[in-house]
Amino acid sequence: MSENPMFLRQRLRDRLKRAREAAGMTQQQVAEAFGWSPSKVIRIENGKIGVNITDAMALVQHYGISDEEGTELVSLAKAARQPSWYAPYKNVMTPQLEAYISYEESASIVRNFERNVVPGLLQTEEYARAILGEFRTGRDLELSVELRMRRQQALDNTEAEFFFILDESVLRRTIGSDSLMQQQLEALLRINEYPNVQIQYVPFRKGIYPLFRTPYQIFEFSGGSDDLVAYLENPDGDVLLSESMPRYGARRSPADYLDVFWQVEREVAESIMEGVPAAA
Repeated sequence: MSENPMFLRQRLRDRLKRAREAAGMTQQQVAEAFGWSPSKVIRIENGKIGVNITDAMALVQHYGISDEEGTELVSLAKAARQPSWYAPYKNVMTPQLEAYISYEESASIVRNFERNVVPGLLQTEEYARAILGEFRTGRDLELSVELRMRRQQALDNTEAEFFFILDESVLRRTIGSDSLMQQQLEALLRINEYPNVQIQYVPFRKGIYPLFRTPYQIFEFSGGSDDLVAYLENPDGDVLLSESMPRYGARRSPADYLDVFWQVEREVAESIMEGVPAAA
């Protein structure tokens, strides 16, 4: 089980919601049974507020959850109230980044397509500082770089797998200086040797390929009880999609992004070993 408190809070509220629905109860009925306002149940289930241990125990009993599952849910409630490792970095984090990190370190499989810059999990400290320096200064810059370097410990989890596809522009675009880029490219080759990491790239000669304009990440979770999640990086703001979210119009689902990633991986992408410029 992931120890990320934000992810645990989400898992807890999702399982409590499913338990309520399995028991055939409405949010209004639960609120009346406990003397709560209806908005409290709604806010628990949409993640606006957390679930304390007392409320978790009461809901487990009210929904008729088995002793074994009830013990697990109460343990989830306890673990979810612990401070996260990234609490000291709150001042340089957006809610979107906090959600992203919770998925990143909780997933059993992470897939990442990037068309512009090296993904954060693969950046050297110098590369990260050059990128983040465009947006931050002083203490905020150093904390942001430190946070990015700390995130890379996720790669040490050999029970998780990481797949990266980079557009060739990522390898050719100079960030900072030629020497900085050489160090970064060498780092990509080194990380690609990790047993749980695969890095590929799409050469310019392949032309246009599916979803090449949109950087995206896909998170899969072990156990089958958590939704597949896709995280899209758009100019107008990041978008988080999960399988349980309603779809509007032609918006793709996380499974659609997973299908495209597999297609590009099989038909278009090549080994990073073949794509690093000779200068490296």
